[in-house]
Amino acid sequence: MTKRPNEKNERTKRDFLNYRKHAKQLSEKTLDREVAALERFDVWNGRKDFAKFHIDWAMGFRAHLEQAKTAHGKPLGKSTQRAIIATLREFVIWLSQQDGFRRRIRVADAEYFRLSLRDEAEARAAPERPAPSIKQAQRALATMPEENPRDLRDKAIFALLCLTGIRVGALITLKIKHVDLEDKSVTQNPREVATKRGKSIVTFFSKGFKEAEEVLGKWMAYLDEAALYSPDDPLFPATALEAEGTDGFKVSGFQRRNWTTTEPVRRLVNAAFKNAGLEAFGPHSFRHMLSRHVARNCNSVAELVATSQNLGHTDVLTTLRSYGHINRDDQRRLVTGEESDELIE
Repeated sequence: MTKRPNEKNERTKRDFLNYRKHAKQLSEKTLDREVAALERFDVWNGRKDFAKFHIDWAMGFRAHLEQAKTAHGKPLGKSTQRAIIATLREFVIWLSQQDGFRRRIRVADAEYFRLSLRDEAEARAAPERPAPSIKQAQRALATMPEENPRDLRDKAIFALLCLTGIRVGALITLKIKHVDLEDKSVTQNPREVATKRGKSIVTFFSKGFKEAEEVLGKWMAYLDEAALYSPDDPLFPATALEAEGTDGFKVSGFQRRNWTTTEPVRRLVNAAFKNAGLEAFGPHSFRHMLSRHVARNCNSVAELVATSQNLGHTDVLTTLRSYGHINRDDQRRLVTGEESDELIE
């Protein structure tokens, strides 16, 4: 049976999380993961007073994580173990500098919260993420209906993802003025668009998606000519619902505001791929799709760098490590200059 929370430990965890939030400026999503990591350690350790910390706790907890299972009964992934361990390491470093703890805990004690070199390498290895091919995205876009304004909006969302690979959090906060069809660009101003880490990003339309440009243009023309939206109105307004007697709610046009959650975008993207008879990829998969396509087909380093900037990456290595995975057949073709027998057949 799990012991009741230790009040002193709870106050200490709260102080640490306030430090991480306000001094380190971590996002709420990251803080949630750190809360879970601290709670996991605290429960495993029987709620013992943090002030009595000993390096045996760190070594024991590492062993515990190696044997731990997920909710589905599978072993914890190395990257998950690494994230949990990293939080505990930061926590112990912070503790070593706090009144009431510094006599007992040293900065060096935090070093015991580390994976083995082998496990660290495995945790850092970027897994191949599922992503559609350019042809699959084109097919899914072509099969999406345009029977009403809501269909057209959803198809325009899919089109913009094809063209830019924009992060879904930024997409739902775009205003009409941020898209320039003539310049084929999207200006992600962090003062108005929810960009990652508040970066200013200018993204241009990727080549090969002429039909996506047409869909986006048709939607923006509807907003301007039929809906009479202004440049400061949302590019993708939220769906409006109205009560329908005792039968619940029905769709009733749009609300002149942005969505407050990314879930509607995830649902419509999943549905678009499924309806085209394909795997249900998510919005983030477009970033993998575009970067992999360029990694396999670019003719210069400059083209790769331009794609990296287009995705909002500060360092081109981020693009290569996280998105630029080359499969076995492409690796063989690029290195040897020969097609594999399977491809030739």
